[in-house]
Amino acid sequence: MTRRNVIVFVILLALFAFAVCALVYPLFDREGMRLGLDLVGGVHLVYQADFPDDSSADEQAAAMARALTTIEKRIDKYGVAEPIIQQLGDDRILVQLPGFTDIDAAKSLVEQTGFLEFREVELNNSGQPVYLRDYFQQDELQFIDEQESGDRVFVTDVLSIEGETELKTVAFLVEDNGEVRLTDASGEPADNTTLQQYADALSWIPARGDDGTQITGDLLADAFPSLDQSGVAPEPQVSIEWNEEGGILFDEIAERLYNSGEYGSPQRALGIFLDNTLLSAPQILQPEYGGSGVITGNFTRDEAAELANLLKSGALPMPLQKPPLYQEKVSATLGADFIDMSLKAGLIGIILVMLFMIVYYRLPGVLASLALIFYGAVVLAIFKLIPVTLTLAGIGGFVLSIGMAVDANVLIFERMKEEFRTGRTLGAAIEAGFSRAWTAIRDSNVTTFIVCAILYWLGSSIIASAPVMGFALTLFIGVAVSMFTAIIVTRTLLRLFVGTPLAKKTALFSAHWEKK
Repeated sequence: MTRRNVIVFVILLALFAFAVCALVYPLFDREGMRLGLDLVGGVHLVYQADFPDDSSADEQAAAMARALTTIEKRIDKYGVAEPIIQQLGDDRILVQLPGFTDIDAAKSLVEQTGFLEFREVELNNSGQPVYLRDYFQQDELQFIDEQESGDRVFVTDVLSIEGETELKTVAFLVEDNGEVRLTDASGEPADNTTLQQYADALSWIPARGDDGTQITGDLLADAFPSLDQSGVAPEPQVSIEWNEEGGILFDEIAERLYNSGEYGSPQRALGIFLDNTLLSAPQILQPEYGGSGVITGNFTRDEAAELANLLKSGALPMPLQKPPLYQEKVSATLGADFIDMSLKAGLIGIILVMLFMIVYYRLPGVLASLALIFYGAVVLAIFKLIPVTLTLAGIGGFVLSIGMAVDANVLIFERMKEEFRTGRTLGAAIEAGFSRAWTAIRDSNVTTFIVCAILYWLGSSIIASAPVMGFALTLFIGVAVSMFTAIIVTRTLLRLFVGTPLAKKTALFSAHWEKK
């Protein structure tokens, strides 16, 4: 057993241990496999974008990117678990909402216009920020800033599932038929006892110019990521440009906020809200901006690009044709049965394949079975960590790839048998068998990769079928990993026996390996 082979063996053990840990422990904040609609139920929608006739290909591509971002942010706000929002071809949008039971509500959520607005912190008579607790202290609910009768949005810092601090809208204050009432984040009547935990949430009111006009995303001419060159090193930022009306309103608001408090205080913040969700709250640093400005912060380049995209995508950049090209509500009733049957079929298939390999090839069959266990753990870990959405068809692709993984071992072992019969030693037969079988394994798997690519393209563009895409993706990943396990893992395990007394016992390898 060479030193190089020992190193490879240790690396493989570490990789196997990592894969097992990824499956049994929620690494990277992923608690389980992502299951498709046919297994957990939900809503499946495919929309056709309706572009203007004179729009260019670049304009359409930019509009699609903005539409995907807008829909994704909108759905995230509703807490849908693991939604899938992706582009199909050049002009279609796929939306899958697992666990969503109301197809009309799902369509309304996707098709709504979306509203980008700018808000400022509400102040009391002393010029101090207003919090949710200030409204709890009132005997009769009424607006603290009596000059502003618009809705209040209460936002505070909360701890996310990932353990990170994020801004969250926790309540609203609205005026309905002359009556002021407090609601929770979903718009239902507020339970004050529940909302007490958010007592420190800031109250945000619409930002208005001197004539009372609210400033919204409709007045924004452009937003794009840029770099602040004033410091030692360039820092990502977002540059914004207003149209003529927006520039006037923004300067009026900026002057008022600039004079409202010290740098860093809530009074100087201008909140950017998309569908009542706070995206950013930059500080006003000067009283006039002349129709343009910059949003600074601890941005990465990607975060600056995303914020710029969101600022431009307050509303969908193009209408979606109604009704959707395809809509389906998938029942979850059959999902549990599908999962159970798939697990049983996969387990029975693996056991039968391993028994065949062990009975026919003996020790190499045992090693191939160990490699198959390694293969299964790694593939499932990849499915979980990417993550891959497992549909019933996707599980079928995975089970099929198991058979193809063993297929490669059969080719290798038959080549090894031929080499052994010609008088080669076990070590030489192993190396020659793998070398000669490689071209056949490579060519057969490359053709499978090509078929997978074609199926994925068909599923993502022409027929818009998530099951077809799932089958293609899981089969592709499975075959790719099977090549690794057949060529690296099985060979490494076989090499462990070269030079040991076991290598001289040909009966351990096969009853048909006798030398001529």
